[in-house]
Amino acid sequence: MRILVTGASGFIGGAVVRAAVRSGHTVGVLVRPQSSLRLGDVAQDVQIVPTDGIPGTALARALGRFAPHAIVHAGWFGVAGPDRLGAQVSENVPWSLGIADAARELGCSVLLGFGSQAEYGPQNRVLNEDALPAPMTLYGATKLAVYRATDAVLESSGVRFLWLRVFSSYGPGDHMTVLPYVIRALLAGQRPALTPCEQRWDFVHVDDVAEAAIAALETESARGVFNVGSGEAPVLRDVLEWLRDQIDPTLPLGFGERPYAPRQIMLLQADIGRIVAAVGWKPRRLLNGGLQELIRLERERAVSL
Repeated sequence: MRILVTGASGFIGGAVVRAAVRSGHTVGVLVRPQSSLRLGDVAQDVQIVPTDGIPGTALARALGRFAPHAIVHAGWFGVAGPDRLGAQVSENVPWSLGIADAARELGCSVLLGFGSQAEYGPQNRVLNEDALPAPMTLYGATKLAVYRATDAVLESSGVRFLWLRVFSSYGPGDHMTVLPYVIRALLAGQRPALTPCEQRWDFVHVDDVAEAAIAALETESARGVFNVGSGEAPVLRDVLEWLRDQIDPTLPLGFGERPYAPRQIMLLQADIGRIVAAVGWKPRRLLNGGLQELIRLERERAVSL
């Protein structure tokens, strides 16, 4: 399959590129002039598709030069922390609709986009895809708007549409979860300031997310919304204490030094039954193994500085 990926310089997009190459697909990456690709040992195995990032005919022409069978839309403006509240987030709507229009014009077989647990809002229960979305953040609302608008654009086009709602994704390159912050603080012998950390999070490794995307692309009967998570939600305090014990059991953790956010979500857990049944995917990486990987990488990063 010829798969074109947007957002290949990002956390999930880069993982998708690597998974697609490993699976034997021909991969193109849509690259804007300011992008910096970090694809490691698969960089030589991808085709660069340059674009100015402007929706419209020029975007369709850029994609058409690669002639994709499938598009994975992982590109997103305003992902990290405060950026999620910025005006840049709204730019994702025309940008994403431009990708959908191009997929329709080019006669692609399938378009896969990445949604978020943030679309569901503070429901504090195990969530399946039938849960009514109620986002409380601009980021979540924009994700939901892009899903609904893309679904409408592609409804009668013949392009199969997949939307993966990703829960707390972590792994090499993670800059979203609390995990890198805690690991770096502990490796520096510092006390990380934390909330009471009684909430329960569904952590899923980014490589498992990428493999879910490839499995969904390869399953012609799969379409619609799928949750992607581990299906488990350990107490965050337990996860961070386990992390601390791997580094140095004598180090302190600053539980309760920060307040919970307003409308703090205390349970974020995915029901992954639908994607398991539809495409046969299951997460393969245990949380403890993934955390050990993060500790090792952060130790290597600290030595190289």
